[in-house]
Amino acid sequence: MARANATREPRPSLKEIADRAAAEAERQAIRLALQATRGNKSEAARLLRVDYKTLYLKMKRYGIEAEEFRVS
Repeated sequence: MARANATREPRPSLKEIADRAAAEAERQAIRLALQATRGNKSEAARLLRVDYKTLYLKMKRYGIEAEEFRVS
């Protein structure tokens, strides 16, 4: 007879939970900075106190496009 726990997905570790929370907080901070700067990546990087390239790479990682925040 199989144990009930054998079919369950393994629970995430504390580190995995913390990493996911940190990534979500980072994603939200980037979105807020881009919203505040109307999509200006240079200004958003200054607001976040990160290098432009760091912001660019993180935006790419999270699938964030600056154009979403630009006003027509």
